[in-house]
Amino acid sequence: MKRRDFLKRAARATALFLAAPPVRAEESGEIRLFVDYEHPGRAIARDFIGLSYESALLSSPDYFTATNRSLIGLMRTLSHQGVLRIGGNTSERTFWRAKNSAATIPEGYAITPEAIDRLANMLRALGWKLIYGLNLARGSLASAAGEAAYVARAVGPRLLAFQIGNEPDGFGRWSGVRPTTYDFAAFVAEWRRFRDAIRAVLPKAPFAGPDVAAETGWVSAFAKAAGEGVVLLTRHYYADGPATDPAVTLAKLLRTTPNLDATLAEVQAYGNAARRPFRIAEINSVYSGGRPGVSNTLGAALWGLEAMWQIAAAGGTGVNFHGGDDKVYTPIGVGDGGQHRAMPLYYGLLMFARASRGVLVPSRMQGGEGSLAAYACRVSNGALRTCLINKDLARGMLFRIDASHTFSKSSVLRLDGPAAHATANVKLGDAAVDPFGRWTPRHQHEVVRWRGREAIVAVPAASAALVTFE
Repeated sequence: MKRRDFLKRAARATALFLAAPPVRAEESGEIRLFVDYEHPGRAIARDFIGLSYESALLSSPDYFTATNRSLIGLMRTLSHQGVLRIGGNTSERTFWRAKNSAATIPEGYAITPEAIDRLANMLRALGWKLIYGLNLARGSLASAAGEAAYVARAVGPRLLAFQIGNEPDGFGRWSGVRPTTYDFAAFVAEWRRFRDAIRAVLPKAPFAGPDVAAETGWVSAFAKAAGEGVVLLTRHYYADGPATDPAVTLAKLLRTTPNLDATLAEVQAYGNAARRPFRIAEINSVYSGGRPGVSNTLGAALWGLEAMWQIAAAGGTGVNFHGGDDKVYTPIGVGDGGQHRAMPLYYGLLMFARASRGVLVPSRMQGGEGSLAAYACRVSNGALRTCLINKDLARGMLFRIDASHTFSKSSVLRLDGPAAHATANVKLGDAAVDPFGRWTPRHQHEVVRWRGREAIVAVPAASAALVTFE
């Protein structure tokens, strides 16, 4: 190393020592992270990040619209090529009301051509694709075909797939829309009738499914039985619940990593066998809307950040976090004056968005416990981004990173807040995101201390650090 380069690195190390968050020795541990920089890795899809919303919101004239600048701004900051999924439990109570229809209006949520036009205009303004859910639970073949045909015309190439039914494995168990004997055979028979009706008017209609909540085995059976036209296998995932259960705590949520890994291993095996991609099309922390003090905290942001890395590592093509203004766990919530605001979970999504633009390469931790996670992504320009997650509620950690490659500079971007249970003042890069998605990180050029070939990064309790090497 030249003397000039050595002096520059020494100066950067001094700056880190003064600027990095303190981690006292008696409160910290130390872990080594080895990154296989040269590994071919696994590409992370450009449209990996997505959001999921209830079909009922389509009946609102000012939500999914190109004039909702606040929602569009917050979504675009997460991704310029994301995926919006429309479905959820309320899709079981929607009905298609075509123009000039004289049919009796049932009780539920009317989906009109005007609503789809608004949605299509928003997607064009946003640049996202669409997974659109149709009502299998109470819908009719003719209605589904008419609705699908209009959606396909309005949305055009931004239509990724139709989903027929939401969580059909619960139709006979918790939804009550089918007998308790309802099984996969009954579901796929219904699904095929709906598919055939849609294909009669849209011969090349793309489909995703089975969109199950619990019966992962249905994914494999669906891949074998659904036939051509299925472009995507989908499953839902909630880490805990229901929200009313007092046993649901933040500490428990942060210990659910192995549960998701087990689910993903099963789905990945089914996808590989069927040679079809898979997506976790609805996900969040606690089902039934989320639990206050758990789902709306900095801790939930750390859980969500790790969950996205887990899905990417398992080969998933993307993830859709479920939300809506009435839900505790929503990434984008209701703000002042009709505007929206970034909730704590949003910052976990945003850190992943910043970190994952490239190829996921293997990394291995030596030491540490289940409260720690680390992932590495090699960017097309040769840069390396390592995401270090500390879910421990009290103990900081020093990461010693061996990137197995030589870099000339480095920087750190931090996700943190007042405490793991904090529901406000959560920030990324010491900056908040405003109601229109504007975000200007202030400390993203924090330099890194070196010990030989290892970079030393302090990650305080209940925080994450994105370290970029260039």
